[in-house]
Formats: sequence, structure tokens, C-alpha cells
Amino acid sequence: MKVAILGGGITGVTLADMLQNKGVDYHLFEAQERLGGLCQSETVDGFVADQAGGHIIFSKNKDVLQYILDSVEELGTHESVRKSAIYYRGNFVRYPYENGLGDLPKEDNFECLSTYIEADFARRQGAAEPQNFRDWCAWRFGTGISRTFMYPYNEKIWKTDLEDMSIRWVSGRIPDAPVNDVIRASIGIETEGYKHQSVFWYPLTGGFESIVKGIAKRLDQDRLHVATPIESVVEKDGSYLVNGEPYDKVISTIPLQCLALTLGTLPEDVQAAFDGLTYTSVMSILVALDQKPDSDRSWIYFPHPENGPFNRVTHISNYSPCNAPEGKSALMAEVTYKGDIDGPSCEQEVVDGLVRCGFAEKDKVLFTRSWKNRYAYIVYGHDLEKNLAVVRDYLAKKGIDLLGRFGDYNYFNSDQCIESVMKYVESWPS
Repeated sequence: MKVAILGGGITGVTLADMLQNKGVDYHLFEAQERLGGLCQSETVDGFVADQAGGHIIFSKNKDVLQYILDSVEELGTHESVRKSAIYYRGNFVRYPYENGLGDLPKEDNFECLSTYIEADFARRQGAAEPQNFRDWCAWRFGTGISRTFMYPYNEKIWKTDLEDMSIRWVSGRIPDAPVNDVIRASIGIETEGYKHQSVFWYPLTGGFESIVKGIAKRLDQDRLHVATPIESVVEKDGSYLVNGEPYDKVISTIPLQCLALTLGTLPEDVQAAFDGLTYTSVMSILVALDQKPDSDRSWIYFPHPENGPFNRVTHISNYSPCNAPEGKSALMAEVTYKGDIDGPSCEQEVVDGLVRCGFAEKDKVLFTRSWKNRYAYIVYGHDLEKNLAVVRDYLAKKGIDLLGRFGDYNYFNSDQCIESVMKYVESWPS
């Protein structure tokens, strides 16, 4: 069987690796000049940056974690204890927010605690779970936490009216602290909360892309076709022509919107379903600093717009001692957007915000560099499930399999992409 793999991000290269181990005749196509997708990294004047924001090595699945670690075994990894927080009115609130209420000003602490307890009581009395995200936040966390954190942070990252978002994605994504832990945290008794990712790893050199490079190194290089965008996928009598070449099977990991462009004229309802798949983009900004790291933080969330356009800032030079030159440090800021964004002005707004919040001194900023990522976050609108059902049904009838974050439209981290490939290959015919 001759297989075409569309897309050379972490999903595509992992799939190629696992199919190669099974002796499958595959060919992988990547539109960009190198592999990696959202996992690409750059080194600029000795400063390492991940183009789509700060990534880490972690997985609840031990097999997945070992697979990732094995891919960078030759390079080595740096282990870190997660130290994340929320920046709130000049203070650092422990993450997750409800486990850090004691770090808030007293009036905010009281409002958050009292309305959290009220929401917990209402749920115990049978208050129905809302189906839009804005109302769900108040139902789950109360109006205090929603007002001070959940609303502004999520409006900042999704660039969407929260009432227009469903709640399908919240399970496993939003920490869920027991009410007793929230009360303890509020009165100053420290609670751990969100043990997931408490320890993580990062490639010692080369950034997160080193994982992709490590996997790709094992592959037959003659089967990897970079700088080769997919122009057409034509199904005919159970086989396929990909860019005019015959294949027995097609597995797509490229964004569904890009796949749609290769399929020719689509039925009207199918085209409408593809068009209805919404997303946000992200610009990642490297800020190189002429100073030693001023803390051992991992990453910080910024919910409020007055602090700057970024929703998260990663202390990327803390992820590995090789991520910045000796005596210097770097930050990675993430700014989400829809449509387009002016890079230079956004970089300036980021620097201004970091200076205003005390994360950088203006005269210590060596340079900034930014990267735009069109497909970054899947927006779970109320019509998403309906649109996905139409798209998946159409592609299933065509015999095209889907994998990956935007290939199958699942809010997956890189480790979950790898896990999905492992499950897929398990059922591959011997």
C-alpha cells in the first residue's frame, strides 16, 4: 500500500516514523521549506525561540513521554519545576487562580471566595449547566473569579464573545479545584492545585523543534518532500492522485481549511461547513534582554488588556541554559488575533507592556523578533460540532483519514497529537 501523508508537523512526522516501522510505503508532503509546523523554533543571535509560543515536554501518557524524550536523547533535556502565575494588579497570583485567592487584594479575595461558594451551592442544588462559555464560567466559578480573571483572560485569548462559545473544550483544559482547597487558599493555607505538568522537560539545545528533527532523523529522507504544497487530491475508484501522483491512501494532518482547497469544487453544504470552522491566530514575539534572568518563573498569564496585548509570557531562557547567551535572558510573548495584525506595532506594544509591568527595562531590550501562526487555536463555537460532522462525513466517504490538531480539529497539545497517531497506527493492518 502506497500512502500519502499530508503535512510535516509533529503529527505528520510521528505518523511517518510509525508507519516506517511497519514497513509501509509512505511519502510525506510539507508545504514549508522545513518540517515542524507549529513546533518550529529559531535561534537568533544565540537566543532560542519557539515560533508558536512556549512549548514544553510533558504527557500523562508514559509511552508518549518516553517517545518524545527518546527523540532528543542525543541532545539531552533540561528539567524544570513549573512555576506559573497570573499577573494581577502588580501581584503574582498562584496558578490556578482559585488556588491563589489569598494572593489577591482583600476585597477581591472576598468577592471571589463568597461567589465561588454560592456557585458551588447552586450546583449542589441542581443548577443546570449552561451551554455557553460565559454563563458556564459564572456557574462553575462564581461571578468574582469570572469578573476578575475568567472573562478578561478568555476574551483576550479567543477574540470571541464568550456567549458564542460552547463548553465542549473545557473538560481537562480548565483546572477544577475542590471547594475546600479554594477556602484554604483564600485564608492563606497553601494548596497545590493543578498537579498536571508540575515537572516538565525541554530540549537542551535547538528549541522544541529538536523533537521533530529527532524523529525526522530516523526517516527515509527520500520519502520526505518539503517545499511541496498539496495542490490537488483527486479520489478515483478507491485510489488517489496527490499532485498528479497515484496513492492508495491519503492521511491528512494539514488544516482542514487547507485540505478543502485541494479537493476541487465541493457541494455547497460541505463548503459552508468548511468555511464555518473558526480559529484564532497567534503572533509570538521574542524579546531578547541584556540581563540575567530575574526569576525562575516558567510562564505568566496576563488577563487584563491594560497590561499589554499578550495573554501569556514565557520565560523561555529558563527552559534551558542554552536558550540565551551567557548573562542574558529572553521572554516569549503570545498575542492572539483574527484576520491580520501589524507586526512592528504589536512588537512595540509588547515591549511597552513588559516594561510597564516590570518584566523588562527598556534600555535592556536588545531586539525583538516575531512570527505569525495563522492556525493556532480552535474556537469552539456553537456550530462547530455540526460543521465538523458534515466535513468528517464527507471526507470519510472519500476515504481520507484525518489526524492532528487542525487536521482533525481537536484542541490537542503536541503530546496528544503523538498519542492520537499511536492509537491510529495500532489498528493499521499487518
